[in-house]
Amino acid sequence: MNETRKMMIPIINYFNYREFLQDFYNEQKSLNKAFSYQYFANKAGFKSKSFIKHVIDGKKNLTAESIKKLNNVLKLKDKSFSYFNDLVAFNQASTVEQRNYYFGKLSQYNKRNAARMVLNQQYNVYSKWYFNAIRELVVTCDFGNDYERLGKMLKPAIAAADARDAVKLLLSLGFIEKKGTRYVQCDPIITTGDEVRSLTVSNFHIQNLALAASSIDTIESCARDISCVVLGLSDDGFALVKTEIQKFRKKLLDIAASEIKINRVYHINFQAIPVSEDINEYNI
Repeated sequence: MNETRKMMIPIINYFNYREFLQDFYNEQKSLNKAFSYQYFANKAGFKSKSFIKHVIDGKKNLTAESIKKLNNVLKLKDKSFSYFNDLVAFNQASTVEQRNYYFGKLSQYNKRNAARMVLNQQYNVYSKWYFNAIRELVVTCDFGNDYERLGKMLKPAIAAADARDAVKLLLSLGFIEKKGTRYVQCDPIITTGDEVRSLTVSNFHIQNLALAASSIDTIESCARDISCVVLGLSDDGFALVKTEIQKFRKKLLDIAASEIKINRVYHINFQAIPVSEDINEYNI
């Protein structure tokens, strides 16, 4: 069989190494019909003939040793090989903190690429709680380009420079646009892949949960509402609770849409988490 050829699509365009491996396999297969998962595994030096397929399907993970073996076939050089290592670490990270760390490393590659710059900016929007608060605030009041005033209107307050940067970024990404002296909201196309989107959503929720926790000390009780119930539920009961939360969330959006004179922006969070294991697994 002929040697494998270099991947046509640069690995730096990927945020999921399993997708990269699948595309690499498909490309090699299109060039040589005899190329198979078994050949791929043999050429890389794996004893298990199904290892590559299991990795691509998410049933197996890669180690430092298996990455080196894979590269016998991938033939990634220098920066591309470093990117692949960081990409594997990003995809296999078990905590949001680890995923943020490796996303930061991935973001350093090819920073001048326009698509990469937009991706990094979108990540930043959802990594700080005040971006979405400002998106709501600037359409409800005319702050006269006074960013110090805008920053102080938030709870907790932020620096004028941060407020200015937030408005600038929201404009550049199409989350808001200026019409005359006022701003209006827009619905931009979010271009992040599933891996990055999952991370940005996780960061967004962590920021909001921290904000809610701090409000117990920083916001008087008459200006907030914090409550909790602990329930025993079946799987069907929990599914029904989720449906009711979705209905309530839509109702809140309808209320907000009908508002005429808005004087505050609110974060309203919903959490429903298990605080016990499934008792059926304990044969009780």
